[in-house]
Amino acid sequence: MPLDYGFVFYPEAGGRAGSGALVRPLDVIPATSHSIGEAVAALKVVTDTPRDAPLKIILSTQALAKDMTERLQRWEDRGWIGIAGSQVLRALVNKLRQRCAPTIFGKASNSAEYTIRNNACDLAKEQFLAQTTTTIRLSIDKAFDLTGAKLSTLTQAIAYRGIRDRLRLQDRPRTAGQVQRTTDNSKGPGLRAATTAELWTSIRHKDFHRKIVDFLWKGMHEAHKIGPFWAHISGYEERADCPTCGCRETLRHILTECTATGQALIWKLTQNAWRRRSKTWRTPSLEDALAAGLGRYPRGVGEKPREPLARLWRILVSEAAYLIWKLRCERVIGHEDDPEWQHSPTATIQRWYASLNRRLQLDLVATRRSFGRLTVSRRLVWSTWTAIVGDELGLPEDWTLVPRVLVGIDPEVCRIEEDPG
Repeated sequence: MPLDYGFVFYPEAGGRAGSGALVRPLDVIPATSHSIGEAVAALKVVTDTPRDAPLKIILSTQALAKDMTERLQRWEDRGWIGIAGSQVLRALVNKLRQRCAPTIFGKASNSAEYTIRNNACDLAKEQFLAQTTTTIRLSIDKAFDLTGAKLSTLTQAIAYRGIRDRLRLQDRPRTAGQVQRTTDNSKGPGLRAATTAELWTSIRHKDFHRKIVDFLWKGMHEAHKIGPFWAHISGYEERADCPTCGCRETLRHILTECTATGQALIWKLTQNAWRRRSKTWRTPSLEDALAAGLGRYPRGVGEKPREPLARLWRILVSEAAYLIWKLRCERVIGHEDDPEWQHSPTATIQRWYASLNRRLQLDLVATRRSFGRLTVSRRLVWSTWTAIVGDELGLPEDWTLVPRVLVGIDPEVCRIEEDPG
């Protein structure tokens, strides 16, 4: 069921029978990965129960119980800023504070409570299929509402986020269109489409360095100064077209379509490296490159996802896309006086090889314990790059301990069918 649905179960004698109601908030709740279904159900039952009657709410998990106990003080101190599903949780807290009898939250702990939970699941499915839904208003009594953030715990980051939440920001049409295309593209066999929040978070993945994050962020906003940017500037209209292909230059054209030396060759080299670990490959599209942080690599039917492969996909695709962009800028901007100038195949291969070697060395350095909590697991680095490093049979079993000058990408990965000259 959708995350904003909850189910209230009213058991009769022994919990063998009963009635229930499928509930959801009447107000519109922004999409979130935080499940608020149990909070909606709890709000309904707290509203229906007399304030002086003891109440025990049986949950499927301990998440809501921790929300109402361990996390509540911290959330109220920050004024509920940035808390997913805060509208429902805040309304629930408000109702609970109006009660004068104890309220207990907990998972099912005996056979009778397990029976109640199972009966509730069955009734929830029936009512969901029958589309029988009860809406509940998220009303708040101001006399029992704690408002604002606590100054002693407020940080500049939280305050800035609170200001942004209060502003009515409007999506740029081009950004919204690119985000929609990217999330739609992320859906695959056995995979749901990524949410907008997951997509934006993936752009700042810890496996990306800052320049790649900036490149992907601008790509999602269509903010690179290419193509349409120049088309409306008098005297610079010719910059809107690709000097090699003669068509309108877009980021999609640069990364996947341009015939200038670099684009196709870099993806070929990336394919060679990827096939060392997986036989399933597809040339990444613009949407694949922008969503590389999700780690949704091409998989065979029935193949389970593995984090080392997801991490390798993030690194290979992001480094390849950024290198293609850099080569384009060098060709179009650095050598604009010579429109016929292009990188040679040999230089392109050397640049790709150097970029991956540099990324491997960063991983090896990041395994040092001196980085504290930022230290990258040696096992993760080993499982990411194994079968891609050169002379692996001649290296120790744990080659992450070897001085970095002795460990590098296998030069055979750069072998291609065409002779680069």
